[in-house]
Amino acid sequence: MSTKFQSREAEELYYHQPEDEAGDSSMGPAWHGLYQLEAVILTEDSDGSVYMHKYETTDELNEAWDLIIHNVYPGEDYE
Repeated sequence: MSTKFQSREAEELYYHQPEDEAGDSSMGPAWHGLYQLEAVILTEDSDGSVYMHKYETTDELNEAWDLIIHNVYPGEDYE
């Protein structure tokens, strides 16, 4: 049986509202969701596959999120 989720944890998080989100998998290359308490960023690609990346520190999480924001909204001030 094939699933669109990388893991059960990714699937469980996907159905909860993230603290922040960026992009749109139906209109662009991907959607990204920030889950601060879990130190996780979920990414859903245009094929509907959902991947989870867990970070060791809040600094690593924030750095990765800032890079995503910069790539999704280049040249824009995003708050």
